[in-house]
Amino acid sequence: MKSSNHHHRFLAAGCALAFSLLSSMPAMSEDLPPDSIAPMGQKWAEKKAADTIRVLLVGSGSSHDFPKYFLKADSETLTKAGGMEVTATPNLEEALALLPEADVLVFSGNHDQWGTEKFQKALNQFADDGHGVIILHAGTWVHPWAGYNDRFVGGGSTGHGYGEFEVAVEKQKNPVMNGVPKTFKIVDESYRHTFSEDAKVIELAENHADGQKHACVWIVKDRKARIVDITLGHADEAHSNPAYQSILTNAVKWVAEGR
Repeated sequence: MKSSNHHHRFLAAGCALAFSLLSSMPAMSEDLPPDSIAPMGQKWAEKKAADTIRVLLVGSGSSHDFPKYFLKADSETLTKAGGMEVTATPNLEEALALLPEADVLVFSGNHDQWGTEKFQKALNQFADDGHGVIILHAGTWVHPWAGYNDRFVGGGSTGHGYGEFEVAVEKQKNPVMNGVPKTFKIVDESYRHTFSEDAKVIELAENHADGQKHACVWIVKDRKARIVDITLGHADEAHSNPAYQSILTNAVKWVAEGR
């Protein structure tokens, strides 16, 4: 009995500690409004663990629930993959404070704050320093931000459909497509992406929707950084899709190798 009581006390103490840690973590909650740009109190660990990729998820704007899917759901996907420390924010100032210590930026925003000179300057400097960049969903749209689409997207999307469609992988041997089925179905917005004439890209997958074919995963060749674009990711049906989760995780790992 003595041993059993000790065991129960140990479990109770462990549960209390876990609850305390979870309670003290900054909120990454569905309770935030879909268009929230409020800071979330995110911070990196005081000391970076060895062989850990620091991933910063940044996104906010219109037409999407950024806190629920692009920040919370994707954060859970990447954390579950292991070997990553993930922070996320819909807020400009918080993003600027976290970016210098990140290895990889996953950017999905369409809010006007992301077109400001200070964010665009920080984004370009991050890439110039050789860090990995992933442009996700709404981030691949055509934005009126000088130089952004040319460098980070290689074109842009100006329209989309919605529903279930097939995605066909074109380069299965590329690390970003590791373990992804040659074809898979997804319920999502089918972005109609168009590459600019001088875009230097490697197309990895395309969506087959509405009788058309459009790139949905590609690499933008950049002289200093590894950049991957993914048009997938509107809501839960996409973010919970195993193929989407694999592509996102693989992309983070691959662009991080350019550190």
